[in-house]
Amino acid sequence: MREYFLAVDGGGSKTEFCLCDCATGETKHFYSGSTNYKISDQVDADLEAFGEGIMRTFMETGVKIEQIRGLVMGMAGVDSPKDHEHYLKIGMSIGVPKEKIHVCNDSELAFYSKGAPPGLCIIAGTGSVCTGITAQRRTARSGGWGSPISDEGSGGWIGIQVLTKLLRYCDGYDVHLPVFDGLLTHFGISSFEVLPVKLSLIAMREIAGAARMVTDLADAGDPYCEELVQRAACMIAEIARSVYLKLDFAQEPSVDAVMAGSLFKSTFFRSKFIEEMQSVTPADNLRYCEATSSPVLGGIAIAKALFT
Repeated sequence: MREYFLAVDGGGSKTEFCLCDCATGETKHFYSGSTNYKISDQVDADLEAFGEGIMRTFMETGVKIEQIRGLVMGMAGVDSPKDHEHYLKIGMSIGVPKEKIHVCNDSELAFYSKGAPPGLCIIAGTGSVCTGITAQRRTARSGGWGSPISDEGSGGWIGIQVLTKLLRYCDGYDVHLPVFDGLLTHFGISSFEVLPVKLSLIAMREIAGAARMVTDLADAGDPYCEELVQRAACMIAEIARSVYLKLDFAQEPSVDAVMAGSLFKSTFFRSKFIEEMQSVTPADNLRYCEATSSPVLGGIAIAKALFT
């Protein structure tokens, strides 16, 4: 019977499923919505999105559950034993035995997609988190505890800042900025007068979606957006620096720093992050690299190591 590894990269905006043939290494990819239960206002929304992706994966490939040699679930929001148990139950709900499931934070998938210990994985997307892994596989992390109390410098954080300022303008006590016109179009609203009602009802992933316009304008030289994105980059660097210090990485000759998440697609954000990291880390030993376009492949790498 042909066997497969299955990896899941569960994020706040979308979830990617990767099925890998154990014999040939051939992979196939499928997608569904957010599986981060901490940012959803709908009960069991993560379970439904996971089930939708799994159903598409198996229906379109003809693979059966009993052919899965190992399932790796790298999920945003895995911060505690309770979170681990939550996603483990979801994995088991599709029929995969507990001993064939590995649950971890999605940052580990991103790291193994491009890096090798010792190293850091810095994720700046809808949320923000940094995970560090030593050569002895000891780990540490900072950030990623959920908005609005954490996830500093993330797309969600940027979205909150710019939309807060936009609402101030809509209510008549702040100045107009060029980015506001683009946001009006982005949300499909005809006037600034009715925009506040729309903004008062949107979910975090929609708030984070506004960050793309901010980073695009920062890349184009917009002063306000540059200042906001630079603040975000400094916050992400602060999170990464804390993990660097926790794991005593200054003593290592070389440390992979894998950059993952949508914010790193911005040239301005990426350059400011690296610039800040170079100024706040005590040793010049970081090797910067961007995660692959599909961090879920890091889950396949983990599956091969655990279930071969």
